[in-house]
Amino acid sequence: MISRTVRKAAVLVVLAAGTLLPAAGCSVGTSQAAAAAGQGGTGQGQIDPSNPLDVGTEVTQSQWGPVGPADRLMLVKVALAGSWELPSGEMAQTRTSTPAVRTAGQHLIMGHTMLNQKNEEIAKELHVTIPTKPLPEQQGFLTAMQNAAPGIDFDRAFVGPLRDQHGAVYQLLSQVRTGTRNTLIRDFANVCMSTVLDHITVLEQTGLVNYNALPSPTAPPITPVTTAAQITSDNNSSIGVFVIAAVMAGIAIVVPVLRRSSRGGKRRAGSAIPE
Repeated sequence: MISRTVRKAAVLVVLAAGTLLPAAGCSVGTSQAAAAAGQGGTGQGQIDPSNPLDVGTEVTQSQWGPVGPADRLMLVKVALAGSWELPSGEMAQTRTSTPAVRTAGQHLIMGHTMLNQKNEEIAKELHVTIPTKPLPEQQGFLTAMQNAAPGIDFDRAFVGPLRDQHGAVYQLLSQVRTGTRNTLIRDFANVCMSTVLDHITVLEQTGLVNYNALPSPTAPPITPVTTAAQITSDNNSSIGVFVIAAVMAGIAIVVPVLRRSSRGGKRRAGSAIPE
C-alpha cells in the first residue's frame, strides 16, 4: 500500500506540472504577440519639413485601412515623378526629330496627367502632403534637357535619366503593392505600375537605353523556410522544457519522502519482531 504521504507528494507533482504547462503555453503566445506588436507598432519621429521624402514613421487610420510610411512615400514619389517627367514629355514634342522619342514623350504627358490627378485626390483623402515641385536632382535632369542641342543630344538627355528613374520607382511601387494594408493605395499602385511599365517600354523602344548603365539586379539572400512542422516542434520543445522541470521538481519532492517512508517502515517492522 502507498502511504498517504507518498500520495500527497504525487499529487503535488501533478499540480506543479499542471501549473507550469499553461504557463509554457502562455509564454509562447505572449512572445508571438509581442513580436507582432513590434512589427506593427506605431510612432512618429521628428519630420524634416524641408525634405519631401521624410514621411515619418506614424501609422494613421482611414476607412480604406492603415496608412503607413511606405504608403505615404509612394504618393510622394508619384508626385515628384509627375513634376519633372510630364515637362520632359512636353519638351520631347519640340526638341526631337526622332518619332520614337516624340511618342515616348506623348505617353509621359498622358500618363502623368492622369496619375497627377488621381494622386492629388488620394493624398487628400488620406491626409498626405505631397510636393508640387521636383527635387534638385530631378530639376537637374530638366536643365540638362533644356541645355542639350535639339536632336540626338536631347534624345540621350531625355531617355537616359527617364528610363533609370522609372525603373527605380517601379521597384517601390511593387513593394508597396505587395505589402500595403490600404485598399485605396493597393488599387492606385496597380494603376501606377501599369503606367510606369508603359513608359519603360516606350523609352526602350527608342533604342537609346544604355542597359549597361542601369543598376544590375541582385538576387535576395537565401533565407531558410520555416515549415509548420518546425514551428510545432519549436513550441513543443519549449513546453517540453517546462515539463522536464516539473518532473525534476516532483522527483526532488518525492524521493526524500519515499526514503523517509521506507526507513520508517523498516523501523516499525523491526519493532514488531520479538527478541
